[in-house]
Amino acid sequence: MDKLQGPKEYVDEMLHSIFFLGWIHSPKYTPEMILGNHLSTMMKIFPQPFESYTRKLPKRTPFSCVLDMVVSMFGPDNELEIWRKLRDIANVMSGKHRFTSSTICISESGGRYYGASMSCTGKKEGQIMIAVSCLCTWHYSVSNAVMTYKPDKNKRKNFDGTMKLQECVKCQASNVKSGEEMPPCRSCGNLFGLEKPSNQMWPYGNCAEAESLSKLLYGEEEIVKKVVPSVDCKMREQVVKEVKAHLEEKLQESEFQWDSSYYIPQ
Repeated sequence: MDKLQGPKEYVDEMLHSIFFLGWIHSPKYTPEMILGNHLSTMMKIFPQPFESYTRKLPKRTPFSCVLDMVVSMFGPDNELEIWRKLRDIANVMSGKHRFTSSTICISESGGRYYGASMSCTGKKEGQIMIAVSCLCTWHYSVSNAVMTYKPDKNKRKNFDGTMKLQECVKCQASNVKSGEEMPPCRSCGNLFGLEKPSNQMWPYGNCAEAESLSKLLYGEEEIVKKVVPSVDCKMREQVVKEVKAHLEEKLQESEFQWDSSYYIPQ
């Protein structure tokens, strides 16, 4: 049962994230619309997502759950099997609101850590999930780096949590479907000191590098000591308040009645 519990939790979390993103979308997509004939079966197996998606926030977007489930199935060192499975899943899914990530990143320094880009469509949805990730999901140092910039991509005054990764950290993103290696965008270059960035500039925190590096920093404490800059605690508290206020504003725009809690998969 232990081996089954992990994957089941990932599916539970993924469903809640999908339902939430469907609910805040305009027009709304309900679980009935998303699941169709599978609705009653899924409600019996995974009741909690159906009860929580209109009031609790997900901690991450759906494809991040898929990624972790696949990595747990094959183990982080079986990179080819992981890529093959992710590519199969991404190619099978189709449509405008497919909740798949375009990019996967692998960060290495001792261990191997996988991250996905934000798998949601829409500017509002992306800003909500980046704010959530900063507040409760990512390693504090990645949150600090991302929160250095406002949602409009302007840099904050009197707060700088950006970092420069050591040479001992390898960070490489690739296209999910083709497997083609991709250079970091200019935003990731600004956040993490990644070399040879492209001219493309995605929203800060949108890319797979953020999730991948967050997992690495959770797992490799020695790296944290080397690359993470110190920030003023009081200033950070103020920035966190601003990020939360922006999150609440976007949720109100979506007519989402947040109960101030985050979803815990069952």
